[in-house]
Amino acid sequence: MQPKRADARQNRQHLIHVARGMTEDGKVPTFNALAREAGVGVGTVYRHFDDEQALATAMVADRLEAFRELVLEAEQTVDPWRALERLFEGSIALVMDEPVVAQVFASTPDVALAVQASADGIVKRARKAKVLRADFTTGDVRRLVCGIERAARTGDQPHEAAQRYLGIVLDGLRPPPGGHPRRRRST
Repeated sequence: MQPKRADARQNRQHLIHVARGMTEDGKVPTFNALAREAGVGVGTVYRHFDDEQALATAMVADRLEAFRELVLEAEQTVDPWRALERLFEGSIALVMDEPVVAQVFASTPDVALAVQASADGIVKRARKAKVLRADFTTGDVRRLVCGIERAARTGDQPHEAAQRYLGIVLDGLRPPPGGHPRRRRST
């Protein structure tokens, strides 16, 4: 693959910058709207991004790098439970600060797999130390983070709600007495 020309890189960066400014509540702008706002033809947008998901991923590339750094930091945490907490706390902060990150986590298969692969060691270590319920999977990290973000945004104080929901989720991740998964009681 040939390196992109400087003007092509500048166009791409301009489109990303304009798209970030247009993003509202995690909604990525349409290519037509982005082209109008950026002062380019829609073909220019399509030359840089295959679809809106590719645009969303490009918009949060720096945040995805921050997630990788967060995982590395959590992996260095000696206490397995605290490492898991750090992973969740950092992930929740990330998606609450930048809602497009949650969209990318939830709906971009290669990013979802990368998130799961990154979190896998932390989850396995916590399960091995028996501080995490045995039925919890690495895929649950991404789903719970995205779920907390979505639920928290339905209220008036989303950041406070996210912290409350995170506390509830973390309490539920502790293994029950005897190590068996909790069963829902019928009412």
